[in-house]
Amino acid sequence: MVQHGITVLLINLDAYATVQVGLSVQNTIPTNRTSIWLLHQHSRHGKFTRYNLDSSMRKEYHLTAKHGNIHSQIVLLNGKILSVDSSGTIPPLEPRTGYPSDPITVAPFSIVFADIPNILVPACK
Repeated sequence: MVQHGITVLLINLDAYATVQVGLSVQNTIPTNRTSIWLLHQHSRHGKFTRYNLDSSMRKEYHLTAKHGNIHSQIVLLNGKILSVDSSGTIPPLEPRTGYPSDPITVAPFSIVFADIPNILVPACK
């Protein structure tokens, strides 16, 4: 089964500024039409957009250093310490979720992977 979607990598190298990044899902094609849809109103535009609750929620993975110290040897994934167990097994990588068109907050000295599943971007065909 072919999986459609995009993943966006955002890197904030500024030590102080938190950045809000807006992504537009206009002119994209939803690829999954079989699940439940939600109407979400945009406060900026007063328009309603349909989102697939089951499979079109954006998944975000925020990597930061503990206490914002870029020299720290402890990395946080979505605010939780990311470490392997005693057998070297990586824990489940639990994402934050959000609507595809909501802004992504990128903290100082952080890396964010944002996965938007089940859309097809015409430029990426």
